Amino acid sequence: MKKSTAGKIWIMTGAIYVIVFAVLNLAIFLLITERNSVFWTSYVFICLAFLVRAASVMLAYRTLETETVFMGIPLGSLANYYFFAAVFVGVVFMIFQTAPFRLAFLMQILVLAIYSVAAIMALMARNVVQDVSDNVRGSVQSIQTLKADVDIYVPQVADPELKKALQKLSETIRYSDPMSNAAVADIEGQIMQNMNDLRVRIENNQNQEAIQICRDIEVLFLQRNSLLKATK
Repeated sequence: MKKSTAGKIWIMTGAIYVIVFAVLNLAIFLLITERNSVFWTSYVFICLAFLVRAASVMLAYRTLETETVFMGIPLGSLANYYFFAAVFVGVVFMIFQTAPFRLAFLMQILVLAIYSVAAIMALMARNVVQDVSDNVRGSVQSIQTLKADVDIYVPQVADPELKKALQKLSETIRYSDPMSNAAVADIEGQIMQNMNDLRVRIENNQNQEAIQICRDIEVLFLQRNSLLKATK
């Protein structure tokens, strides 16, 4: 979605919030003439529900690949449930202002607290899943970059044996486990060092040395894959 389109959507959404809030306020102050402490407490919680709903929408629909959910329910839906529950409870106490102030306050703070806990847990879970997703993407991109580097060398070399070694190395990288962890950090460091050496050898037309480095890298990838399999 283009930024200009997204901006217009947020502006229109904000306008809807303002209209609904204005109409609700008009209805409240026209229909309910008696206003004691229970009324004003309920009014504050209703206003707070509007703010919390807006903030929840912004947090739920940030540009992230991982959806924010709590027990399978999207945060946006949870915010809707909270909003309608908060408005309903608030209006009920506005109508029945003879209810004890402590009861009115306790019921409305309880609704807010339940939603807040659910929202925080959903955001925490979303962040954890997003971090894992980012790590996986980074590992996959790293493997893809190594394969691309090897593929670039293939048309540059004239030696048939070196070309064959590079193609075989490319296939080895292609079918290697894209994941990574601390157990294979040293091996991956050796792979990167060997990749740099391979580039130097190819640039200096040291074909036999380059062929041997291709074989060394293949061995390192086999060791890496075995270690990753053993540590999963």
